[in-house]
Amino acid sequence: MSYSTQLEADAGRWLGAQRIDLASCGSTNDEAARLARAGASHGTIVIAQHQTAGRGREGRAWASPPDTGLYLSAIVRPPLPLALVPPMTLAIGIGLCDAVRECGADAVLKWPNDVLVNSRKLAGVLVEAQSQGSRLEAVIVGIGVNLAGALPAPVAGTAITLDHACGTTGFATARREVFIARLCAHVERWIDRYVAIGLPSIIPAWHERMATGLVARATVDGALMVGEVAGLDGDGALLLRDDAGRLHRVRSGDVEGVAPGSSRPAEPVPSPC
Repeated sequence: MSYSTQLEADAGRWLGAQRIDLASCGSTNDEAARLARAGASHGTIVIAQHQTAGRGREGRAWASPPDTGLYLSAIVRPPLPLALVPPMTLAIGIGLCDAVRECGADAVLKWPNDVLVNSRKLAGVLVEAQSQGSRLEAVIVGIGVNLAGALPAPVAGTAITLDHACGTTGFATARREVFIARLCAHVERWIDRYVAIGLPSIIPAWHERMATGLVARATVDGALMVGEVAGLDGDGALLLRDDAGRLHRVRSGDVEGVAPGSSRPAEPVPSPC
């Protein structure tokens, strides 16, 4: 199959139909948000070679060296109420995980927005909503993926690149474009599924891809607790199982991974765009 034929076979229908490539920007999410406010169409994506102010959840920084990662943000205008936007992150994570697996890496999901390989962070998702009152205008979907090259010192011990995960060397332009096409196709498929069916179609698929054996620390009902990650409940909230076997529901995204058998938080890893 030729390179162009491969791209056509992998590409989505609407996600990525319009594409804007930038050499550098502060944040692709900020650029996509600006374009969305100006009326950019559903499915438009923004890709930068370099970000100077990449960020993730809670405003954490995302290291964005030139040409080593994929820094992509999409404008999505789903027919959803504003309250149903946050769980869409789970659907996007499934699509991202599937695109990475298609490259040959053994990827798994960590709640709420990370993709891991060999317990190291490969990619993350950042979803931000634009609204007018209670009416949803657009969803900005940021995706950051470590593709190749040397990772910055702050995350080198806890992150991994797609090259490393797949046992390859040099993420050439052609491979990068095929991955982008596959990513758009998989993410589009799972967004469409979430919009059409809702969380009942997402939660079983997320469980099939979730990382196992993780222990996390979170604040539950005002109290700090450490528990084993047991999956999701019907609303997409995280379930932690304490030492007594009781399940606790966690809604906040502020959950820290800890080493099994330890109450010390793991080294934090920034999240994406």
